[in-house]
Amino acid sequence: MEKPAVRIVLRVLIGAVFCVSALSKLVAIDHFELYIYSYGFLSLSASFMVARLCIGVELVVALMMWVGWYQRLAKLFSLLMLVFFSLVLCYAALAGRDDSCQCFGQLVEMNPGESLLKNALLIVLVLLFVPKGERPERKGWKIASVVLAVLLLAVPFVVSVPDNWGFGSHREPFGEEALSTAVGEGGPLEAMGIGHERRMVAFVTPKCPYCKLAREKLGSMAKRHAIETEKIVYVQPADIGDSLFIAITYGARPLMMLMDGSEVVETYHLRNVNEKEVAEFLGK
Repeated sequence: MEKPAVRIVLRVLIGAVFCVSALSKLVAIDHFELYIYSYGFLSLSASFMVARLCIGVELVVALMMWVGWYQRLAKLFSLLMLVFFSLVLCYAALAGRDDSCQCFGQLVEMNPGESLLKNALLIVLVLLFVPKGERPERKGWKIASVVLAVLLLAVPFVVSVPDNWGFGSHREPFGEEALSTAVGEGGPLEAMGIGHERRMVAFVTPKCPYCKLAREKLGSMAKRHAIETEKIVYVQPADIGDSLFIAITYGARPLMMLMDGSEVVETYHLRNVNEKEVAEFLGK
């Protein structure tokens, strides 16, 4: 196989890695958002945006690698991304984190050390086998490349609309009478310490994937804003009985409530939890 053919094959493979990385993150976008948020540098809303921009840029780089357009920019963007992600992974390793880096979403779990090795290999391949090609000279090719790049950057925002775009803050319905019974004297929620102080009460079920995400999201918020763990209470059907659980939640879960004593101040589902409201309410 001649050297130019080797370059083309490896360039296509590099593009495939970026494409698989982007699509696997997109499929598990909630986990990728929370991973970014967990570092403590960005708000939850900013994490939504950065997660999708990372995915969009990876898709653009994959296309550039495959079709041979703007190889100089493709090489620059890929190296910048790989170096930046590697610095973040070094920070994670120094901080003692060994959780999955979400480089391939939930498809392949890799700890920071394994991901650093993967990035180092990709950096070497990019440096050796991605040429500094010239830009397309024909105007039509330039216009087409810009349009395709914009479309690919938009894909993550269209396929998975950021929570702070598509879900406004609004009060979720719940069974008020059933809740009053549960927090009243001798009620099962009152026995759990709910109804006397400020609490975030989250109604969840064990096998619900969205409930698991709600736990992760609230846990990350608590860590970020130094919220005492006892101020967030998780209620399952086994704690209060199936019939009462359904009467309170109307069967929707997760259902999350900010409660000041027995008074419900605000309610949320997974997508419209307001980080600022929760932090201010539970921090008082």
